[in-house]
Amino acid sequence: MYIIVNDSNIQQWTKQAGAYCPQRVEVTKSAHEIDREIKQIQARLREREKEDGATLEEIASAMARTRNDYHNAKNEIMHMERYIKDLKCALQSRMYKWRNFRTFIAVRARMVFSYQLSKRGYSGKLIFDHNKKQLALRVQIDDQTSQGGSDKDPKSLSGGEKSFSTICLLLALWEAMGCPIRCLDEFDVFMDAVNRRISMRMMIETAREADKTQYILITPQDASSVAPGPDVRVHRLQDPERGQGTLNVVP
Repeated sequence: MYIIVNDSNIQQWTKQAGAYCPQRVEVTKSAHEIDREIKQIQARLREREKEDGATLEEIASAMARTRNDYHNAKNEIMHMERYIKDLKCALQSRMYKWRNFRTFIAVRARMVFSYQLSKRGYSGKLIFDHNKKQLALRVQIDDQTSQGGSDKDPKSLSGGEKSFSTICLLLALWEAMGCPIRCLDEFDVFMDAVNRRISMRMMIETAREADKTQYILITPQDASSVAPGPDVRVHRLQDPERGQGTLNVVP
């Protein structure tokens, strides 16, 4: 058998082979042996494709997609790590500002508490323990203040003194609150006439300073000492009948 080819075909085939292997490979095997090895390799390749369930081209395409997904996921992780870092910095900044704000609120509450106590001739202080989340009060009544006595725990105060101290505490804490409505019920039930008059005057003065806040004070005591005005209204309810179980509602 004779194969007749020209030089142009040989050059073209050589160029095509150079695309797969730039350097010429010297072989010692015959064409028949090489063809047989090629068929064996192709048979093994088909068996492998059958085992893998995909062709080489399909596996290469899936690998390319997986590599692309991997790079995309890696970039997203980098962006998320950068975002988390920014969030941590923002959180630290907010915590720092919050601690400063908390310190400012505590200092102002101490000042207002001492100022309100001084209107009755008392002295005292607020003790904040932010770590334990506790608040303690120490109060000196007028006799102890003049004699240089030690601070007393509010539990050892009389009913009127304790109620007045509680009013001072509320006024001090209300300075840091943005609630538009503040209501107290029977706040003066254990107070004597002097403490009741001073407490009522203190709360009315505080209410006038907070023009955007409404105060509702409910007391069973005599309120004749409170002078009505354009910003102060006194409503007296009828005394309930003994044994009354329902309210008399006028339609």
